[in-house]
Amino acid sequence: MRVQSQQKFRPRWVVSLEKRLLGLLRPIDLLRRRLTRWLQVGAAAQEVHRGGEVEALVTISNTRGLSNVEVGLVCTEYYARASEGFDDAGGRAITYAIAHEDWLPVDCTPGAQSVRLTIPTEAPFSYEGDCLSFRWEIVARGRRRRWLDAQASHDISVLP
Repeated sequence: MRVQSQQKFRPRWVVSLEKRLLGLLRPIDLLRRRLTRWLQVGAAAQEVHRGGEVEALVTISNTRGLSNVEVGLVCTEYYARASEGFDDAGGRAITYAIAHEDWLPVDCTPGAQSVRLTIPTEAPFSYEGDCLSFRWEIVARGRRRRWLDAQASHDISVLP
């Protein structure tokens, strides 16, 4: 006789919808990223161990109105909690908090620049669960006068 797993089956479209809902929690960041085509960030490695370094490549193609550019390593913790208001299918509200962030200044000049960022050994590793998730990304941001600040990001995976 075959024993079935106690884990609840979730169709692929439900998982995709949940990921999109997590993105809607920070709509202003989504708008900033869509309006920022001239600021890009990437990483040399997609997977990095805790305590290791990741090389971020920041590319600025237009500096008009841009100042105070910096690149950072950000870990966001998403967690579910019981709520009566807006919630996912399980009756839980999805909330987020910054678990770790570290920023370094970058020259505000056109072109590509390389920056090395260190992932702390005590930091959480990337994880996606039903009630708790940790998402790591490299973020480039810059201040703009009389407009939304510029922001670009690149997801990375932090291994234990």
